[in-house]
Amino acid sequence: MDVIEREIAGEIERIRQIYCWDVLRNRSRTVQLPGRKCDPRILETFLGYEVQAGKKRITCPDAVSARYLKIFVELGFKDVQIPYDPTRTALIVTGLEGALSRIKELLHHRHTERSGRQAALRRTYRKIRIVCRCPEGTAAEVPS
Repeated sequence: MDVIEREIAGEIERIRQIYCWDVLRNRSRTVQLPGRKCDPRILETFLGYEVQAGKKRITCPDAVSARYLKIFVELGFKDVQIPYDPTRTALIVTGLEGALSRIKELLHHRHTERSGRQAALRRTYRKIRIVCRCPEGTAAEVPS
């Protein structure tokens, strides 16, 4: 495993820890998502915000929730837990966006061709979806 692969694995673990321990350990609600990887957009409407994923639009009460959901739509999740407390979501979303951006940056340096980069990104997103299926009880444990 080379340096870039280790750094990507570290960012995947960071996303897993944020989701399993910071989201699932606290009060949260489930939001249904399209369940396929896409390039979502955040739209500002009269009633708040929406995350547009293909033809589906997901209504969000605020910009922070929209940013949070956009991350998981991009990753291809079928559903995701979102904290009830928007101040907690604001703290979490920054870490998630940073980790995802770092993964994209590392893959950009490793794969110069677009097709190779896209394939590597799809594999990485699949790994993230798998590790974020936290087993029962994991969310209650304290990270080591």
